[in-house]
Order: sequence, then C-alpha cells, then structure tokens
Amino acid sequence: MGTALGAVDSVVNHVPIWLGEVGTARAERGIRSQVSEFASLILNAGWAWAAAAVLAGWLVSRQARPTVGLRRGAVAGGLALVSATTAYYAMDVLFDGGVWWDVRTRFWLVGSVLLGPALGVAGASIRRPGPAGTLAALLVPAGAALQMVVLPPPPESLMAQPVRLTVWASVAVATVLVIRARARREGLPLSVRPS
Repeated sequence: MGTALGAVDSVVNHVPIWLGEVGTARAERGIRSQVSEFASLILNAGWAWAAAAVLAGWLVSRQARPTVGLRRGAVAGGLALVSATTAYYAMDVLFDGGVWWDVRTRFWLVGSVLLGPALGVAGASIRRPGPAGTLAALLVPAGAALQMVVLPPPPESLMAQPVRLTVWASVAVATVLVIRARARREGLPLSVRPS
C-alpha cells in the first residue's frame, strides 16, 4: 500500500514534465496536466500519507488482542510510510536521475520512522470502544481539515478550489459516517426524537 502511494505520487507529479508543460503557468496547462495536478495536490498532502499509515495499522490489527493489535499497527504504520518514501524517491530517481540518498530522502525517512508507528497505533485504536476509538477514527479527517486551513493548495493552481471542495466534502462525509458507525456500534441513539 505504501509503495503504491509513493510510486503513484511521483508519477502524477511528473505528468506536466512528460507533456512539456513545465514552463507553462499552472492555470494555462492542458486537461491532462490539470487532472494530474488535482491528483498531485491530494497525494502530496501530509494527511494522505498519514491516512496510509492509519489504514495499515487498522488492517493489521483485525482479530488481534488489543496489545498485539497495537504492536502490529505500530510496525505496519512505520513500514507503510518507509515504503511510500522509498518508492517515491526511487521513482524520482528513475524519472529525473540523480541520487536516491540525499537530504530530502533522509528527512522523510526519519519522519516516517518517527511518525509512522504512532499513526499505525491510531489505526489499530479505531477498533477500541468509546472516545479513544472515535478520536482515532477522526484523526485523518481532522488532519485533512487542519491542512486545508494551515497549508491549503497553492492559489495559482486551477485545481486548488476543486481540491479544497473535495477535501472539505470528504471530511464532512467521513465525520458523519464515523459518528453514525460509532453510535450504532455502541448502541447510542443517532438522534433525539420528540415524544
């Protein structure tokens, strides 16, 4: 999963280069470049990479005792981000040449090792009942919302507004789905009905 994220992210970043539109202003590029720009703005987002680690932790923790699930989640989250980073920079080297082991690669690999396990544990924690599980399930939507506020897509991109709308709509839908699923799972009323 991490390898696919890193490789696809690198590929979509290179589409304007392959189409010969690098010197062209972002707003004046063709439809294929615009589509790749949309995908790039999503896949380059920190919340998308965090989601990969959370998903990995959630997937490996199924049918495991809580402590075992948390350990598995930590390992899976770290591996997801390390493999994503490795694939991303490996693809960049294939497309652009240069060296794989540089300052950027080391920086993001260290970040993957430090943050990946915590995100994987969050993914494994989604299965827990109560507020801890709910907060873990809302981590990625909250991260996406925070990134849209703190570090939104660049305004010179025609895809900035569609990406913002897509992310905000996804955050709203995900939040509602998480709260409804948690309410059903824990037997809480979904709404208050007048008597």
